[in-house]
Amino acid sequence: MPNSDRDHPPLKPSAAKSFGLGDAIVLGLSSSGPAQTLAVSLATLVAACGLGGPLPIVVCFLPMLGIALAYQRLNVWDPRAGATYSWVARVFHPYLGFLCGWMILLYYTLGTSSLTIPAGSYTLDLLAPQWVDRPWAVALCGGLWNVAVTALALMGLKVASRFEGLIVVFQYVVLLTLAFLGIRALANGTSATAFSWHWFSFEAMGGMRGLMNGLLVACFMYSGWDAAIYVNEETRDGAHNAGRAAIASVVILVIIYALSIFGLQAVLNPAELAAHAGNALAVISERLLPGPYRSVVSLAVLTGTLATLQAAVIAAARMSLAMSRDGVMPGVFQQRNAQGTPWAATVCMSGLNLCLLVLTLMTGSIGEALGNVAASLGLIACLFYGLTGAAAVWQHRATFRHSAQHFWLGGVLPGLGVVFMFWVVIESARSGATTPIILAYGAGSVGVGLLVALVLDRIYQIAFFRPANDGPAHHDTTGTDTHHD
Repeated sequence: MPNSDRDHPPLKPSAAKSFGLGDAIVLGLSSSGPAQTLAVSLATLVAACGLGGPLPIVVCFLPMLGIALAYQRLNVWDPRAGATYSWVARVFHPYLGFLCGWMILLYYTLGTSSLTIPAGSYTLDLLAPQWVDRPWAVALCGGLWNVAVTALALMGLKVASRFEGLIVVFQYVVLLTLAFLGIRALANGTSATAFSWHWFSFEAMGGMRGLMNGLLVACFMYSGWDAAIYVNEETRDGAHNAGRAAIASVVILVIIYALSIFGLQAVLNPAELAAHAGNALAVISERLLPGPYRSVVSLAVLTGTLATLQAAVIAAARMSLAMSRDGVMPGVFQQRNAQGTPWAATVCMSGLNLCLLVLTLMTGSIGEALGNVAASLGLIACLFYGLTGAAAVWQHRATFRHSAQHFWLGGVLPGLGVVFMFWVVIESARSGATTPIILAYGAGSVGVGLLVALVLDRIYQIAFFRPANDGPAHHDTTGTDTHHD
C-alpha cells in the first residue's frame, strides 16, 4: 500500500480542462457565503462590539491573508486534494495531519447540516409562510434542496461553478446595493444611529472583551474560503490557480464585509437589530427600500445558502477522496464518474447531512447537541488554519533569507496568521467569549478524531501513520518548494 497521498499522482479528469481561476474564486466565495453569513452574524457582531464591527473585520484581514498565503505556498509545493491534511502530515506528523483532515471534515459536514434547515426555512418563508413553523416541513424542504445541490455537484465542477457564479453575482449586487443605500442614509443623517468616529474606539467596542468577541465573529465570517484549495487536482494549473483563488477570495471578502457591515449596522437601532437577529437583512431592506424588496433580499440569502451548501459538499468530498487514498477512509470514496467527480464521497457526505437532519427532527436534544457542535466550528477552523500556517512557515523557513518577498510573504504574514489563530482559540476560552459547553464539544470532536487515528494505527496498522523516510522535498533555485511525482 502506498504510504501517503503524495504517492498517488493527481488524477486529471476532463473537468480539469475547463475549471479555471475564476471558477475556483467563485467556489471559495460561495463557501464563505457572504449573504447568508451576514444574515446570521450581523446582529451578533453588533452585540459583541457595538457599531465598531468593521474594525474586527479589517483587523482579521491581515492574519487571514497570511494563512491564505501559507495555503498558496504549500499548494505550489504539493498540490493535493488533501491540502492541510497532507501538508501537516508531511511537515509535522501523520497523527497531526489526520486530525487536520478530521477537523476539516467536521467543519464541512456539520456546517452543511447547519445550513440545510435555514435553506428550508427561507424557501417556505418565500413560497408558503404558513408552513414555516412546522419542523417537518422545514426539514423536508431543506432535504430536497440538499439532494438538488448534490445532483448538481455530481454533474461536475464546471456545472456547479456556473450555478454558484450566478448566485455570487446576484448576492453581491444585492448586498452592495443595500450597503450603498445604508451609507447614503448615514451621510444624510436618516439612519437609526448617527455616524460617529467614536464607534471605533476601544471604549465604545467594550474594551478587550468586546474586541475579542468581534474577532471571533470575524473569523467565523471569513472561514470557508479554503474550499478553492480542495479542488486543486481538478483545476487548470491547480498548483498555482487554487492558491491564487484562495488569496483573491480573502481580499474580496474583506471588501464586501467591511462595506456591508458599515452601511447596514446602523439602519436599525441595536435593540431592533437584536429583536430581528434571525431576519435582520430582510428588515433592513424594508427600511432602505420600502416595497416588495424584502423578497429579493430573502432570495439572495436563500440562494447564497444553497451555494454554500453545495460548496461544502464539494470540499468534504475531495477531502474524503484524499484520505481514502491513504487508507484512512473507505476505499470506495476514490471512485469517480465520467465528469471526474468523486461520486461516492459526494453522495456519502450528502447522505450524512440528511441523516443528521433526520436526527435533528426526531430528537430535540440531538438538535441542541448539533447546534453546540456547529457553534464550535469557528474554533475548529482557527485550529486547522493555524496548523496550516505553521506548516508553511516551517517548510519554507530556509527560503526567508533569499529575498524580502520570501521573508514577508513566506514568513512574517503566515507567522502573524499562526499567532493570531492560536491567540483567538486561547483568548476565547480565557475571556469567556466561548461557553464551556461549546469548548467541550470542540475538544471532544478533536478527541474522537485522535481515538480514530489510534485505532487505525495500532489495530489496523494503516501505513499512512508510518511514512517512509524519503527525505525532504526539493527546492528550486528561487526558494519556492516544488514536488514532482
